[in-house]
Amino acid sequence: MAAVAALLPLLFWLSAAAVCLVTLRKGVAKGGIILLGALAPAIMWSRQGDLTPIIVILGSFILAIVLRSSVSWQRTIQASLLLAVIAGLVQQQLNGDVLEQVVIAAQKMMLQASPEIGASLSGDSQWLLQATLGAFDALHFAMMLSSLFLARWWQSKLYNPGGLQQEFHQLRLSPLFALSLLVITVIASSGDGEYIRWVPLLVSPLILAGLALAHGSVAKRSLGRSWIIALYIAVILLQSYVITMLVILAAIDTLVDIRNKIPASQ
Repeated sequence: MAAVAALLPLLFWLSAAAVCLVTLRKGVAKGGIILLGALAPAIMWSRQGDLTPIIVILGSFILAIVLRSSVSWQRTIQASLLLAVIAGLVQQQLNGDVLEQVVIAAQKMMLQASPEIGASLSGDSQWLLQATLGAFDALHFAMMLSSLFLARWWQSKLYNPGGLQQEFHQLRLSPLFALSLLVITVIASSGDGEYIRWVPLLVSPLILAGLALAHGSVAKRSLGRSWIIALYIAVILLQSYVITMLVILAAIDTLVDIRNKIPASQ
C-alpha cells in the first residue's frame, strides 16, 4: 500500500501515513521495512526534480519515531520544525534551478492576475524567491505533521478511540518555545529579504497550537462542529487576520492556559 500510494501523484502523504502507522504500532524496525518500500517510488520522483515525496515520507517516519519515544507532541513539532529547515536548505541546494522556474512562473501568473502587483514584484525577484522557499518550507512542515496526525488517527480508531482527539485538544506549547518563535519571527520579518523565507515556517507551530486551542475550547463548551467549520471558513476567507489571531491566542495560552479557565458545559 505504501509503495503504491507513493507512486501516485499527490498521494505520497498516504504512503507516509502508512509508514508512520506501522512505526507507531510496531516500532522502528517494522516501520523501516515499510519505509524502504515507500522510498523507492519517492526516489523516482526526486530524479524528476520533485523532492517533496521523499522529504515528507522520510520526515514523517522520523517524526513517528520521536512521538513514539517521547509521547510528546511539542517535541514532535520541534523535530518537524528542524526537519523542515534542513529539508528546505537541501532542496535549495539540489533544486535551485527548479525553484527559479517556479518563481518565474509565479511572476507570470501574478502579472496576468494583477499587472500592478506583478510589476512591483518582478523587480524584486530575490524577495519572491525567498517567499517561494518559505512556502515550500511551511508546506513540508504541514505535510509531515499531517501524515503523522493521520497515522495517529488511524491508530486511535483501531486501538484507542478518541485518543488523538484528546491529545490534540490538550496541545499547548511551552512559554519558552512559543516566545522564541515569536521573537525570531519578528527579527526575520524586520530584517532583509534573505530571512523572510523563515517566517511562514516559524509561525506554523503557533498556528497549529491556536487551532488546537480552538478545537479544545469548542469541545469543552460542547458548542458543536459548526463553530469549527466557521473557523476554517474564516481562515480561508480572511487568511492573515484570523491566522494572526490564532498566533496571538496560542502565545497567550502558553502563559495563562485559556482552556483551563473556560467553564465546561453543564
